[in-house]
Amino acid sequence: MKLNNSKKILLNLLFKNEAYRNQLQKSLKVTPSTLSYILDNLKKKGYITVLKSESETVGRPKHIIKMDKDFWKSIGIRIGRESVNLTVFNGYFEEEEKISIKLTKNDIGNENISKIIEKIIKKVSFLDKIKAIGIALSGNIDKDKANSKILKLENFNPLYIIKKLLPNTAVSLLNDVEAIATEEFVKHGGKKILVVNYGTGIGACFYESHGIYEKSERKIIELGHFYAGTNEKCYCGATGCLETIASDYANLKRYKFSNLKIEDFILNEELYNNDLDELRNLHKIYEKKAKEIYNESFKYLAIFLTNIFKLFNPEKIILSGEGVTKWFSNELERKINSISTFPVSLTYRGLKNNIEFGAAVDALREYILKSNL
Repeated sequence: MKLNNSKKILLNLLFKNEAYRNQLQKSLKVTPSTLSYILDNLKKKGYITVLKSESETVGRPKHIIKMDKDFWKSIGIRIGRESVNLTVFNGYFEEEEKISIKLTKNDIGNENISKIIEKIIKKVSFLDKIKAIGIALSGNIDKDKANSKILKLENFNPLYIIKKLLPNTAVSLLNDVEAIATEEFVKHGGKKILVVNYGTGIGACFYESHGIYEKSERKIIELGHFYAGTNEKCYCGATGCLETIASDYANLKRYKFSNLKIEDFILNEELYNNDLDELRNLHKIYEKKAKEIYNESFKYLAIFLTNIFKLFNPEKIILSGEGVTKWFSNELERKINSISTFPVSLTYRGLKNNIEFGAAVDALREYILKSNL
């Protein structure tokens, strides 16, 4: 697909939120008159907004170019084991509407998840204004199909559901850790990022940017299903996966439920929510006990993350997910640096990441790339 200057401008604004004229001119390597022509055309079509800078300058006022607030409405959807969450964003990526539907074990599977996606999208106000919808979930994504043991999805394709409701909308399907990595790149920068999403499962994504206009690489790392040398059978069908020994499940098993099996836990996760909350906050009231419970997990995580660091050499490692606390991040960093010959620092994000944001950005990128500009 041809990446012309109009698309380059819109991608700039999507990934950087706003830009000055001189920044766009330098990036596109065009003359001022050519840039003015392109911007005027985009403005007439309602794609962009040109604002005067509020900062004081000598001479002509600077103009800030942004994506139009009302034209570029998008939706990000996160499908998790506990709930389906939807957020509507405007062109400034301000949140305009949030909808959530709780899930139980009776709500998962292809047919049930399809019905819930349709139900939650129908709740959105002004659906006709939506340009793109991004869907992020935990599982393996192969083009337009998702497979997830946790959600009991097999060759799941949600695109037909959305196209039935909104035939002209761009749709993007991605792993939830990919969505986090995309948000991290947009909001916090960095050309080489490793995101680790930790909770009842363990996922990772390496994001390497080669520039806004060039192909960027997102490598999904099935960290939770790396072989860790144990004898327990995982819900994925393999034996000895890292999730069986170093996830929130493993920590909960050490804490309260010594006979718990991972497949039973995944199937009935909502029954353990209170116990998980208690476990994740244990360090606040009984740190010595928390260190004993998490020690094995920190040991295995430190080994695997040190090896991944050596392979990819990321600029930063981000820890996200419901199972991560600031205490967890500090203790894991300490453990990693006790075995590593080079310093490794972790950026604690916890639940601050907005998966729906990353999914919506990814979907709008698809819309821009495939549009006839």
